[in-house]
Amino acid sequence: MADSVGLLLLASNGTLLLRSSTALQLTNIPTPIPPIIHLPPASPLGPASASAASESESESDPGEHTHPQHSLCCCNLIKHQLWLACITRADIEPAIVFEYLNRFYSLLSTYLTTNNQLNPTQIEANFDLVHQLIHLTAPTNESPYGKNWADPALIHEIIPTKSKSLVKFISEATETLSKGKSHHQPKPTIFSSTIPWRPTGLEYPKQEIWLDLIESISAIVDPDGHILSFELVGIVDIQSRLSGLPDISLKFSDPTKIDRVGFHSCVRYSRWEKEKLVSFVPPDGRFRLMSYRSTPSSASLPVTIRPTVTLGEQGGSFILLISCHASVARLVIRWQLGRLATGVVSDQLLCRARDGRRIEPVWEWEEARKQIRCTFEGIDTNCCLSGLWTHRSKENEPSHAIQVDFESKSESPNLSFQGLKVDKLDIKPHPSFPDHHHQPFSHHHQQTRAGLAALAAPFGTRTAVSKGVKMKFRSAQYEVRW
Repeated sequence: MADSVGLLLLASNGTLLLRSSTALQLTNIPTPIPPIIHLPPASPLGPASASAASESESESDPGEHTHPQHSLCCCNLIKHQLWLACITRADIEPAIVFEYLNRFYSLLSTYLTTNNQLNPTQIEANFDLVHQLIHLTAPTNESPYGKNWADPALIHEIIPTKSKSLVKFISEATETLSKGKSHHQPKPTIFSSTIPWRPTGLEYPKQEIWLDLIESISAIVDPDGHILSFELVGIVDIQSRLSGLPDISLKFSDPTKIDRVGFHSCVRYSRWEKEKLVSFVPPDGRFRLMSYRSTPSSASLPVTIRPTVTLGEQGGSFILLISCHASVARLVIRWQLGRLATGVVSDQLLCRARDGRRIEPVWEWEEARKQIRCTFEGIDTNCCLSGLWTHRSKENEPSHAIQVDFESKSESPNLSFQGLKVDKLDIKPHPSFPDHHHQPFSHHHQQTRAGLAALAAPFGTRTAVSKGVKMKFRSAQYEVRW
């Protein structure tokens, strides 16, 4: 304490709680600053005698401001029930010291309390932690505001904050003991598992796994309806609620139809390379198992649109001939009419079926996107759409990309652009953890949009599993050229 006084933590009544001599080691200040408080050597903080101090003061000129060799700078503040004081032998800007004290108090609050109100008892119970924080954040000549403040994450990495899970664990254990149970089983976490993506000890009263096979297409079509380019993008999403550690094998009817495949980290890629079999231990809950892209050599669009567009000085007209080659429950057509478009003529919007019947789809004009939207709900979609729109200049040009979104009817289970479907889904216990078994259970999903395959699994056991596959389209975007 002879060379540096440092940081003092006191109770509001003046009781010293903690004293550190490592803080505020600032000694090389180029421009001397008058100290706020000059403590003579007779101070309890200094070893010199009061007589030496009086002699030193008598020798100096009263009208001349001097900086004694052993002068001290003291800054302090009171926060709730805590008194923080910083004392240094260097001439230092007081604002720097107060900034450090405020930051240090906030840091202590992060570690020791949740309501930002510290008390002396918390300091006394965590002396080691407080000393570590002082060493990590003590100001230096290079960092007068304190070390490591530029990267708070580094402080929390070196000294982790107290986890609330410990408090939660203690409360759960207390509740368990109060109910008379002999032991407490904490909730499973991924940190207690040998498999990073799946916790151990999962238990569900009902075993379920659902698979969504979703496909989207992007195509360019010429004025005669011929496909110039075609790309299919598919994803496989899984919702898994299985107990234990299941080992799943997924087989497609014709896996050679898909290429450029990307898998979740749980998939054993070697088995896909050798057998075209998707083998994996699933994470818990919903996750994306795989995605793929494909460019079929021969493809047909389930919905085709042949537009006829005429542009004029003040607007334009359009005729869209729509043909559906599959059963569609819902069809949505979006078309941007150009940034200079001002709207559509509502009384000129007309839709008729092939036999001449008038169809009433839902029309909507989206001003922000300059887009017309037409929605068919459960009605005949083999029809002809016609209408007029207005624009501010003849230089306006409608978009050549018409976006088509549709959903197929549930009685079309094999609806797929290239006939891809799930052929088999096997669920077996993991070889290393054979405690949980599952038996097949045929169950039809009520929310199916594009068909359901109720799959049987060739393994016998105790717990029934509800399984199903939804095959549906997400979207299809056609770029029609004229």
